[in-house]
Amino acid sequence: MLFDPTAVNFVMNTMQAASYLGVPSDVIEDLVSRRTIPFTRIGERVVFSKTAIDQWIYARSMENLSEDLPALGFHGKGGR
Repeated sequence: MLFDPTAVNFVMNTMQAASYLGVPSDVIEDLVSRRTIPFTRIGERVVFSKTAIDQWIYARSMENLSEDLPALGFHGKGGR
């Protein structure tokens, strides 16, 4: 199988997910053990959907953004 992380429905193993996210594979293994990152077990194998990981990253970035906005001076409607 060719490693093409640009494919929408691409499924990755731990090493590929680590490469895609730019982190060591032990970080991915830790996230799996804590059930923090979206993954699927197929028998003993752990696989990752590129789409699910992309959505997970987007959701986390939105959480971080909402936490950072007040510090940047944005307080929402009616805020000062």
